[in-house]
Amino acid sequence: MRMMVVYEKGADLRYIGHLDLLRTLQRALRRSGLPIQYSRGFNPHVNLGFAAPLSVGVVGMREMMEVPLEASVTSQEFIDAMNAVLPRRLQIKACYELPDKFPTLMSLVAGHRYTIEFSKGDDGDRVFAAAPAFMELKEYITVRKTKSGEKPTDIRPFIKSAAYEQVEDEYKIHLETISTAAGSLKPSLWFDCLCEFAGVKPVLCTIYRDAILSLDANGELVPMEELSNA
Repeated sequence: MRMMVVYEKGADLRYIGHLDLLRTLQRALRRSGLPIQYSRGFNPHVNLGFAAPLSVGVVGMREMMEVPLEASVTSQEFIDAMNAVLPRRLQIKACYELPDKFPTLMSLVAGHRYTIEFSKGDDGDRVFAAAPAFMELKEYITVRKTKSGEKPTDIRPFIKSAAYEQVEDEYKIHLETISTAAGSLKPSLWFDCLCEFAGVKPVLCTIYRDAILSLDANGELVPMEELSNA
């Protein structure tokens, strides 16, 4: 059986890289006592499949991975066994048993939801005020780093929508992005471009990935975990 696992990577762990996260989760799975399925060969290891690696510096609110098991366990048994051996800021929030022919999570990624938080103040005020006009642009060309080097890229097609919120002494921008054949967009790059558009230097912010999105049967973007009940 395979489990779709939803976990949180808290703010204290946002600068932990993907390889360190992988090792931590593999170690926890080995210690959990769960019937984990290992790879075959001379160096057996825990088979984990991530939906989409999280950028360093971003807080993961509902991250997704798939874990193969040799025997059936209930969702609550899995959650309890893992949370007992995981750090407090890296906890399992939910898990779902997947049908045998369910696609890999990575193949289902179609977008992401982020929240970008930053403080009110002169520069923050200008950035927040400029955001609606920035979203009205038909294109925005910036230099984007790729595996083949730096190249000019129009980042506008990667953005589906943005919503704006003021909470006490800070601003929040809720961003929904689209993953395409050309890749996906880091929210930090989008925010840097917004700051540039507003005429200020990059403003200090905290970025949260709230959900990894997939397309449902109607072609609408929904949180990936909703597909487990489809």
